[in-house]
Amino acid sequence: MGFIANKAIEFDDKTISHGIIRLINLAIIITNAVRENTMKKYQNGLTFLELMITVAIVGIIASIALWDSSDMLEENRAENYLLELKRNIAYARSQAASTDEIVIVCPVPRAKTLGTSNLTCQSGWGSTNTVILFIDANNNDNYDSANDSLLRVMSDVTSNDKIKFTGDSYLRFDTSGRITTNLTDPKVDKLTGFIYCPHSDNKSNKALSVSISGTAFYLGDTDETCD
Repeated sequence: MGFIANKAIEFDDKTISHGIIRLINLAIIITNAVRENTMKKYQNGLTFLELMITVAIVGIIASIALWDSSDMLEENRAENYLLELKRNIAYARSQAASTDEIVIVCPVPRAKTLGTSNLTCQSGWGSTNTVILFIDANNNDNYDSANDSLLRVMSDVTSNDKIKFTGDSYLRFDTSGRITTNLTDPKVDKLTGFIYCPHSDNKSNKALSVSISGTAFYLGDTDETCD
């Protein structure tokens, strides 16, 4: 128990948010302050009252963490992916304009050997595919390893997460950096771009807006779904 009272507990940030970690550390600091101010003259160990205070505070915070951490993790996962996609869209746009080449951003089958295989752009942006960026030298809208240049490969989408793109199956940037493929979906009125749905209840959905000028803007929470 002495170790618990004198050292902040460390948690894996993949399983619980940094905010909860800070609250737990704060609880331990408060307990140490009580201990130091009330008992340092008489003994070095924890009193029963101090122990109960520590257990109660940590228990309350842990219950909050267990109740809410899954939602926070889902929101963080959706936000991180869309922000990565935003950066890659900006990169594809700049590459198209600076190299005077056609650049494609599209999902391809995940199981394929990237860089050495010919890859056909798919319609699904979810967990079964991997998003790549490449210079389309022969202008056929698919990746040919012998002719095209692979620029980047994005992180895979977590299994069971869904992504909906309102336009065609891919983004095509012309030599001016503008998007020439369709971005609109008649079923989605408020958005042209991407919707990330980390759970079937649609509570943590996030959105990324994309314009024909080739720019992307992270919108955050959205009522749109991936259905």
